[in-house]
Amino acid sequence: MKIAISGHSGCGNSTATRNVGEALGLAIVNYTFRDLAQELGMSFDELHVQAPENAIFDYLTDLKLIRAALQDKIVVGTRLASWLMDADLRIWLHAPLEDRAGRINKRESEKHSGYEAVLYKTLKRDQQNRTRYLKLYGIDINDHSDFDVTINTGLLTAEQVSGLIVAAAQWANNNRLARSNVHLPRIRNVIAENLKIPVDALTNPDEKIDLKEVFQKVKHVAI
Repeated sequence: MKIAISGHSGCGNSTATRNVGEALGLAIVNYTFRDLAQELGMSFDELHVQAPENAIFDYLTDLKLIRAALQDKIVVGTRLASWLMDADLRIWLHAPLEDRAGRINKRESEKHSGYEAVLYKTLKRDQQNRTRYLKLYGIDINDHSDFDVTINTGLLTAEQVSGLIVAAAQWANNNRLARSNVHLPRIRNVIAENLKIPVDALTNPDEKIDLKEVFQKVKHVAI
């Protein structure tokens, strides 16, 4: 069973991914820019400053996620999860902007910003992300036509959200459908071309890839 959980910031993606993984005994993957910064040996602040003009950080993060999703029993929770893997179940988590901004405002890194500032920042981030992914991969993260289930997390507790996903996963496991991800081959080719690595690195888990080494060779990919 492979489950992809996607959603905008503040929808409870990380919590749902952890809860579902633990409930179903699946490997849990929620790899972010923070994880990438640590793997590259740089500070998150440094990466965050460079990322708007340098697509290499997106490509390296998505390379890591695509390779992780090659295993059989896994739940991947990230904004692009459903586009980056051949999932048996695709979940989109939705919540009103106001609810998401309120949740984000409670985080340690945002608690001194104020709700109104976080609300505007969240809206701007949503718009920037949509534009960014259209440029990088030709995908529209506002198009959820390929998703199996959409859940409004603004109306439910974290336990209720994960319970719905577990129930959907059990149904999907008993009613296997022919699934295809028409975007994935194109995304693989885009990443391989820009990182100057073989496409096999995105399809064969035995192909060894060192993200830091790739970063040192390429350094910058203009958006």
